[in-house]
Formats: sequence, C-alpha cells, structure tokens
Amino acid sequence: MWREILELSNLRAHEKVVVLNRLGGRSPYAQVAVTAAEAVAANVSYLEVEDTDSLPSTALDAIRRSQLLLDLAFSHDQRVMSFLGDGLRILVTVEPPEILARLFPTQEDKRRCVAGRQRLASASSMRVRSDCGTDFTVSLGEFRPSCQFGFSEEPGWWDQWPGAFVYTYPDERSANGTVVLDRGDILFPMKSYVQSPIRVGISNGYITSIDGGTDARTLSAIFASYRDPEVYAISHLGWGLSQNARWDALDGYDKADIEGQDGRAFYGNFLFSTGPNIHGGGKRDTPCHIDIPMRNCSLWLDGQPVVLKGAVMPEDQRSEKREAV
Repeated sequence: MWREILELSNLRAHEKVVVLNRLGGRSPYAQVAVTAAEAVAANVSYLEVEDTDSLPSTALDAIRRSQLLLDLAFSHDQRVMSFLGDGLRILVTVEPPEILARLFPTQEDKRRCVAGRQRLASASSMRVRSDCGTDFTVSLGEFRPSCQFGFSEEPGWWDQWPGAFVYTYPDERSANGTVVLDRGDILFPMKSYVQSPIRVGISNGYITSIDGGTDARTLSAIFASYRDPEVYAISHLGWGLSQNARWDALDGYDKADIEGQDGRAFYGNFLFSTGPNIHGGGKRDTPCHIDIPMRNCSLWLDGQPVVLKGAVMPEDQRSEKREAV
C-alpha cells in the first residue's frame, strides 16, 4: 500500500522526502514509509520529534528543503503549513492498516472530490436542512474551498490518507439558523456518538445557544472550559464522498487507535465544525476545533441540491458503490 500511495502522490527519483514521527509515538508505519520512499526517492530523511506542534529548527529546515513530507504524527505546526506555498506536498497518515486498506484512495475519488470542490467554488450560498430540525444558511466566497481525496500529487497540496470529502469556510459572520445534532451524529475529537438531540442556535457566525439533555450540557461545558469566545465560531462545512467509509466505524475500534476519517468522510454526510478558520485563509485561531459529521441532512448550493437526506445528487460526484447511510 505504501508503494501505491507514493505512486499516487507522484514521488519522483530526484525528490527529497522527510518522514516525520513522534518521539516515543505509536506509528507502525515508520520503517515501511522510509523503505517505500527509499525505493523511489534520491534522499529520504527520518525525523522523530517530541512536540509535533512546535518543531525544532533542524526539523523545519529539513522539511523546507524537501518536496514531500510523510507526516506520521499529524503535526499542526503552522510553519510547516506555510511551506505549502513553496510547493511542499504533505501526506498525513495515522489511521490503522485496516482503515488505510478499506478506504484506499483512487484517481476516481480525486475526480469526484475535485468536482465537488469546483461546485463549491462557484456557489455563493449554502443551505442545510434535516427532518429533525436543522435549518441553517451561510454565505460563501470569502474563502477558497478545498477537498481531501487521500494522496498528495500536486505541489502545495496537503492531504490525509485516507479521506474523501469536500469543504469550505463560510463568509465571516454569515452563518445563521439552527443545527440539530441527532442521535448517531458524531463528535470529534471526542470520538463519540450523540445519544440525545442537541439543538444549536447560530447567529452572525457564532453559536449563541446549546439546548438539550446530557449531551448538550456536556458540549456546553467543553466550549466554556476554553474561556475563549472564538471557540463558538462556525468553522469548515462540507460533505462526505467516500463510498467505503463507515458511519458505524467507531464501534469497531479502540478510540485510541483511530483518528476518525471514517466519520468525517462517509458518503453523503454533512460535516459541520466549530472554531478556527486559519487553515482556510482566515485570521481566527482558537484551540478548540470540533468536527461533527451528521447523517440524513439535505444540502443546497445556490438552491441546487447537492445532498438530499444523505444521498449525493450531482452525477459528477456520485458513486454507485455506496448509498446514503
């Protein structure tokens, strides 16, 4: 699989590769990633760091001089992200082997995700509704949309193996309405299913109310613990396009062993999130970022249906292999 993912990522003999791992980390991929890269690339460096969110200067220098970073530690150091502008390609890989295999990406995944991104790029508004009470609108166009499809073949591209979904950030202060998290929707990074409905009120881009039972009180407490009003902002929004991702995957793994790409990418989801928008080109950087994949939602762009109750509608994004879950 590592040989194939590097081929998809267009690794060439003249390129320099850095394999980044956490000191004392649990990644099982260090040796195989190095071996697979050495079979192709002229120069492969293996680095272990203690703090992946604040890399030492020696690691930053090595990454800056490379063309491909194989990130086994999921670094969030913004200095690394700035190297994308110089053409660095980054591929994050942290999920267990079975998930890498089951969701192994293809050029067809890329085609469908790029089609979704292009549709987002031409849209000026998004509306999301559900039978359980969601009715939510945002304006689009201030930030450039993106997608993930599981490999990194183009200069300046960040991706994660695996994953297939489309997303963008709403215009600042444009989000308004109600989002109702239903039973079975997923909270990340908690890696837990919602057990009782949570009604989230949103006004001018920020969450203004969280109502419901125990789950709502827990979510409220999490936000309040950061003592930062920016954690209530609406972050990226999008939909899942992976025909092999499973909504119910959380029940099949130890939470400590997974990062949650099944939930974020499952076919026809609506991915709602809160907190920062710095990764999309905004100025908001806050430590609390919650991803919430939701089922059975309908999503329209400029009044045109993209997802209807979990079913992907545009022909150029549909996969006949998967129905809505």
